[in-house]
Amino acid sequence: MSIGRPVLFLPGTLCDERIFMPMWKHMNINQRRFVPLQWASSLEDMLALTSDRVLSDEKVHVVGYSMGGFIAAKWASLHAEHVASLTLIGYDGYGLSADEIARRKQMVSLLKNGTFRLDNPQYLARFVHPTQQQNEDVVGVVQGMGEDLGKNTLLAHTQATTPRENMVNKLAQLALPTGIIAAKDDRIAMYNQLMKMADNIPTAIRYTVNDSGHMLPLEQPAQLAELVTSFISA
Repeated sequence: MSIGRPVLFLPGTLCDERIFMPMWKHMNINQRRFVPLQWASSLEDMLALTSDRVLSDEKVHVVGYSMGGFIAAKWASLHAEHVASLTLIGYDGYGLSADEIARRKQMVSLLKNGTFRLDNPQYLARFVHPTQQQNEDVVGVVQGMGEDLGKNTLLAHTQATTPRENMVNKLAQLALPTGIIAAKDDRIAMYNQLMKMADNIPTAIRYTVNDSGHMLPLEQPAQLAELVTSFISA
């Protein structure tokens, strides 16, 4: 199925185009646009990069993953007239929990003093499903992006999006077609929270991905591509 309207893709923390490439192979998109959030050092930069990829007289499908889901939701709330649909993958619209904010503050401290390791197995295990942790197509890409983008990008992304405002009420008021895609075993964007978010957005359609952790686009690219295509083509 071909998707005619432009589709905007926003990546997660410490991610570039590689996060979406496996799922893109399963999608037929006439106008695919990637928002390079890895270039941004502030929330304002992220929103500006998104606006830069949308013409003044068009509507686009907006697909945001993880941190990119937050930027997608925020941008949609500011520019709803340009949004044909909003797809949020592995993104908790209620914001960051107190535990997650504390964890991020600790990580920022470690990044600043140079002791945080991106190849820490415990760090990786939080993001990837146990059945995928030996899959080089998943782990290799995650580690490759981390090595190439580096600690400064992780620091900038973390500081720019911590804390995150609760976007659920705003999304409910926008009444945009909204797809919420959750992994059953995601340890970052918890499944029950995303289902609760879907319950509180009247225009939301919920989708569940099995056998995946937080890195849905790498762990289950074919399944995710099918769900996104189905939603934005409806």
